[in-house]
Amino acid sequence: MTANWFEAKIKYVKVNENGKEKKVSETYLLDAMSYTEAEGRTIECLREMIQGDFYIAGLKKSNVTELVESNDGNDDKWFKAKVAIIDADQLTGKEKRANQYFLVAGATIEAALTNLQKSLSTYVVPWEVVSLADTTIMDVFPYFRDDAGQPVEAGEVPAEESSMDAGAGFEEENR
Repeated sequence: MTANWFEAKIKYVKVNENGKEKKVSETYLLDAMSYTEAEGRTIECLREMIQGDFYIAGLKKSNVTELVESNDGNDDKWFKAKVAIIDADQLTGKEKRANQYFLVAGATIEAALTNLQKSLSTYVVPWEVVSLADTTIMDVFPYFRDDAGQPVEAGEVPAEESSMDAGAGFEEENR
């Protein structure tokens, strides 16, 4: 199942280290099935992170199609990449390019490019990184995460759960 990414712009009053209050606006990316669910998930996810009142100033569908996360703890920034998937038209033989947008974790633009290239190395079709730019996205909330904290596609069951559920059903069936 394909992810439906939404960008939520959140506004709230943040207290700095020196005790001064400052109005801030932050952007978050989250996976949801609809605008209504996106709004609910935004509130649910940020309730624990933001102390005090906040409100959703904007909510829009994102053109991000893929998320490239990193296991490196230093990769705390998000970069948006435009990648051209190159294919040949079977009838005319002309080159066709289809653009996809990736959100890539990285500490620097170089680290993000390395993470993106590593992720794209499994593609069997030719591709080209058209652009890579820093974003204002603070955090990303995939639809599901497994016990190790890795994203799981909607509809998939983490391996541990599926094996436990299968065994439980088998035992009850044979009693």
